Amino acid sequence: MDALKNIEARGRPGLNSAADCAAQAHLLAGWVTQVCTAVADGFAEAWQGAGHQDARERLALEMAALCVIEGRQHQLLNDDVRTELSRGNRDADSIKKALLPVERDLRVAVVVEGTSRLESLTGLMGPAAAAAGIAPGAPVVGWGRATADFKALADLAEAACAARRAWSGDQASGYTLLAFTVRARDLGAAALLGRRQASEALDQYVAGQRLAEIRLRPETLAHDPHSGRGLKVAVPVLGSGPVRPLTTNWPATLRESLRTAHVARVTEAPTTAAGLCWAALEALDVKSQDTGILGRALSLQAFRQQVIDLQQRTRTAAAAAVSATRTAHRAAQRAADQLEAAASSAKRDHAAKLAEKAAQARASELQRHAALKRALETESHHAVVDAWTGIGNDGKLRDPDRWLDVITSPADADPALRAAADALAAVNDRIGGDTAKRLRNWRTRLSDLDSLADWIEETAARFEKNLDWLYALRNTALHDGRFTSATDLLDVHGGRALVDLTLEFLGNWYRHEGAAAPEQSGLTAREVIAHLADRQQALIAEMKSGKPTPWNVTRLTSPTPIGSGRA
Repeated sequence: MDALKNIEARGRPGLNSAADCAAQAHLLAGWVTQVCTAVADGFAEAWQGAGHQDARERLALEMAALCVIEGRQHQLLNDDVRTELSRGNRDADSIKKALLPVERDLRVAVVVEGTSRLESLTGLMGPAAAAAGIAPGAPVVGWGRATADFKALADLAEAACAARRAWSGDQASGYTLLAFTVRARDLGAAALLGRRQASEALDQYVAGQRLAEIRLRPETLAHDPHSGRGLKVAVPVLGSGPVRPLTTNWPATLRESLRTAHVARVTEAPTTAAGLCWAALEALDVKSQDTGILGRALSLQAFRQQVIDLQQRTRTAAAAAVSATRTAHRAAQRAADQLEAAASSAKRDHAAKLAEKAAQARASELQRHAALKRALETESHHAVVDAWTGIGNDGKLRDPDRWLDVITSPADADPALRAAADALAAVNDRIGGDTAKRLRNWRTRLSDLDSLADWIEETAARFEKNLDWLYALRNTALHDGRFTSATDLLDVHGGRALVDLTLEFLGNWYRHEGAAAPEQSGLTAREVIAHLADRQQALIAEMKSGKPTPWNVTRLTSPTPIGSGRA
């Protein structure tokens, strides 16, 4: 884009003041729609095979980012794409429409607690907005097949209100259902955008009534009047199963960062949450000039996590391949059995027609059976890999280094390791898809130290740019009070990921601090980050010198005399 090239050509002298930055930002804002259109059109061309492989992969990533920016709900997006593929619609236009459906008017309902009436609502949210309770037996208009869900939302709000009053008599007794229309690409995006609009409208009421606490309940209902579909969501989505701390050895000085990270995680407003993500890093004594140092430390943890994640992806892909093939075979077998039974009981011409269909179905079943045998071979190959890596019935990888050995096994490895490496290669040939491609890429990268060094450096550079952007978001959100942007949903995902990854490697460090050398004990978070940044540079220097590196993935970001050593 010429606008970006002009800004880059002028450099820092062209941005001498906040007014200069604001003017350039306003200029770029006018290109947002055109850029989004260009990405979608470029993706459609790439889907048809146009362009270089690297360009196609980049467009796929840009399209994924665009889906996040547009608020697409992951499960709905996944369902839409699967539906198109199952119908045989694999042309570029069908896939693009599945990824980015046309924006349309969707209805949203939320529960506002702390008041039984919102006055002057239409002046704030438009004529389609309405806020009221629902009397028992009263009719509900405008919700179609979602009417029962709308009434259930009202019942839930009433029950919660009554329970709160029963628990504590000083609780407010009021609540109201707020219903309005938003334009969005799917019901998930409508729920997200609707909650934001409702929250912004409540800002006005809170300002006018400072003694009252008015807030949204987590439950939200979205309804598509065109299709009749509805979606019930609760924000935030809560986890399940047992939870455990990252480590119990956190220094007391890190509590401010942990607390801020938690607040950023549960804050709904995306730009505010992104700003709090930087505040969580700042509580670790990370300054704006430290983004390069933190980026280098993060690149080591990213490498560690990529290798570990690859094992779980491979396991999941192998199991999914077996499950899908077995399901397809059972369906084909059932169809063939039913047709054969029908043919045996039919008469004359009808029996002949059914017999022909039954023969075709049986041939299809035999093909499915052959595919199942091949899939079961994948399962047996993966069992060999699991035997080497020591995977238990729970599927957990307890020694990442043994998994790394399988990926990077030399030709003269001992027989057990060589067998595991050959089995992994066989799995790689059978699973297909993104996981197979990732596995091939990492096997190639890990066998070429220069390539691996380049990847780590490029990853560090990307982290640095993202951290710089997060710092800018913090300034605009918390200093300038700007709480919306074209990329705010993407920004908050990125910000939370940066904080999560930082706390991951700090947790990994402090978990093993008890066994650390004296010079690596008692380090502050800032000192740990600097130490790992230096370790990253030392490892890259080792790799580029051609020196064999006995990787220790388990201890790559924890106290150890040599970051890559197995000693």
